[in-house]
Amino acid sequence: MITVNDMTITEAEILAEVPRHQREANPRLAAGQELVLRALCRQRAAELDLSADHDDDLLEAVLAHDVRTPEADEASCRRYYEQHPDEFREGDRVEAWHILFQATSGLDVQKLRVRANGILAELHREGLGSFVSFAQRYSNCPSGAKGGALGELSRGEMVPEFERAIFALPEYTLGGELVETRFGFHIVRTGFRIEGHALAFEDVRERLAGWLEAASRRRAVHQYLQQLVGAARIEGIPMQGADSPLVQ
Repeated sequence: MITVNDMTITEAEILAEVPRHQREANPRLAAGQELVLRALCRQRAAELDLSADHDDDLLEAVLAHDVRTPEADEASCRRYYEQHPDEFREGDRVEAWHILFQATSGLDVQKLRVRANGILAELHREGLGSFVSFAQRYSNCPSGAKGGALGELSRGEMVPEFERAIFALPEYTLGGELVETRFGFHIVRTGFRIEGHALAFEDVRERLAGWLEAASRRRAVHQYLQQLVGAARIEGIPMQGADSPLVQ
């Protein structure tokens, strides 16, 4: 049982929420933290005399009242554009392979990392020619049956961490470190590359402004919810480092 100020979250409510968090390392903890954040939003809505039929709508009403984020101006957009040139390119393509060590619920992530690093070191000793056989043997991705081949990839087709790593490597190169994403740990290698071209600032200004404003709002919402947590009396669950779809 969890208490949030004067409200109780029952074990039955927690168990009903758990299926939505199966990708988390600790689904029950993540479910409880999610319910706490939703309870805090409902309590804040009551203080503001706000109402809505659904929790998501109530959250939006609370955030509209309590959270303000600035618009992205010309200077901030241009500064980001100049500091992250690789994010504003078109036509770049790279042939890629990977070996996935999938992070599943209840798995010891540290042990998985150690295992993946051990196999990466062994692969470096064996050489690039052994990549296909290693992928077929170790990869948790369906691509393992094809030796880990992902084909030609363009920017925007991969999760950011994987994209940064794969485009940072030269042609026909085995990555020296694991790439960590929400799916787990990856050993990566490249084949041929096709170089594209940089996009002009004027062509990306509107899209960039929208992205910066969305990122700013996510940070502001995260901070706001953590402030609600800090000001509340919460018992029965640790909330340090709590994250949730509410704050992403």
